[in-house]
Amino acid sequence: MSLVYSSYYCLTSMLKALVTIIVFLIIVCVQDGLSDDAFYGGTTHVRVYNGMNDSIPVHLHCRSKDDDLGQHVLAVGEHQEWSFGTRVFGNTLFWCTMDAGNVHASFEIYNAKTEVATCNAQCNRILNNDGGYFFNEYSGYWEKRLSWHVTKTPSF
Repeated sequence: MSLVYSSYYCLTSMLKALVTIIVFLIIVCVQDGLSDDAFYGGTTHVRVYNGMNDSIPVHLHCRSKDDDLGQHVLAVGEHQEWSFGTRVFGNTLFWCTMDAGNVHASFEIYNAKTEVATCNAQCNRILNNDGGYFFNEYSGYWEKRLSWHVTKTPSF
């Protein structure tokens, strides 16, 4: 009887230790993932191109709730790019203000709630004279999501 009790006690002690180690490892992994707003290392890259005609520069200022990416002046063909860790609850939102020729516009450039259906790791956008286009990596085509009409400002 004491051998059975001793074996039972040893087995339950080992099981408790194993469960404690597993719980500790799970907590460490989750905390490590949350510390840089990433969960299991997922990273998203957003790239915004200036696709204007007539050599029109784009003054672009993008930000999120946590990050201000600053003002960038993009010549035709240039791009601005940034990366961030995928958030656990998918609530990342970046928006931009743009000045190009005669147009001043503010718009969402990345919204995790809607982008899940169009891009995963690389989210490409292009700002053209007639609007903003977002590349759908799953269907392989550009979707027009923003509309404007940029004309070249006359120089005197």
